[in-house]
Amino acid sequence: MIHTYVNQSGRFVLAGEDLAGLADAVWIDLLRPTKEEEAAVERAFGIDVPTREETSEIELSSRLYAEDDAHFMTAMMLSHTDSDNVLLSPATFVLLGDQLVTVRYEEPRAIDVFVARCQKSGTMTAESLFAGLLEALIERAGDVLERAGHELDAISREVFSIEPPAPKAKGVARLLPEKPKPKPRDFQSVLERVGRKGDLMSKVYESLNSVQRLLTYAAATVQARKADKSASSQFKLLGRDVQSLVDHAAFLTQKINFLLDATLGMINIQQTSIIKIFSVAAVVFLPPTLIASIYGMNFKFMPELAWPSGYPFAIGMMILSAIVPYQFFKWRGWL
Repeated sequence: MIHTYVNQSGRFVLAGEDLAGLADAVWIDLLRPTKEEEAAVERAFGIDVPTREETSEIELSSRLYAEDDAHFMTAMMLSHTDSDNVLLSPATFVLLGDQLVTVRYEEPRAIDVFVARCQKSGTMTAESLFAGLLEALIERAGDVLERAGHELDAISREVFSIEPPAPKAKGVARLLPEKPKPKPRDFQSVLERVGRKGDLMSKVYESLNSVQRLLTYAAATVQARKADKSASSQFKLLGRDVQSLVDHAAFLTQKINFLLDATLGMINIQQTSIIKIFSVAAVVFLPPTLIASIYGMNFKFMPELAWPSGYPFAIGMMILSAIVPYQFFKWRGWL
């Protein structure tokens, strides 16, 4: 799909969704371009439109380079940012004279909002469009980080929340039903959410790093072109904004790692508590089991077998041998 935009009658408008009017367009937006659309743009501007595989390469020389008067700059773009299932896809910006060509494979809402805002304003230059598109993507990444920060705060409260002890009821209040005990925290669900946030942060961090490298290259390129002096300073401001977002993403990544360690620690505490209960139960029932085993051997000469009170005596010893360890554990605070 191809969209062409032109400056007409002092306004920035959509010229069409076909290959006509490429020469007069200030912005040519290629969305999931077909082979025919790529070939038409290459013939019209004499450039080689990079494929998705080429723009996905991690080498810096594959993302930031110049061919004759065309400057190719690729960054990883975030889309579907309303949930944690964020998609990361390459977006290529080509500055060619007074025209901008973009090649992308997803439809982030930030670009649609930017286009609608531009159509309500005056004319646009290729540099101002380029800077505006990057600013819209950076703002959206900031919104993602803000939302992730709030959700991490909620997870942190869930992991470390401690219910205060309920006050003892007096008088008539004793007749009122007691509040139900809080349900045990589902740390498996917490662990899954923390993992999703970690995956989200890695994608945001990768996107911001690619945009940061692109802005450094773009600022030097626009400054050398001397076409729009205000755009060069705008790129520098965007670079500072991206750096602050990178620092914030690094902080959230540290918080995710802390919550991950804390959640695993809480799970370990729960498992230790369960094992402790089984250990105490085994120790409590060990003496009664020993007594029962002794009197279950059925030797011929056992004096207690002839006692009229032998059976109650054995039962009492078993009960007493179970109560004593239990009271001892309770006294030491192990229960």
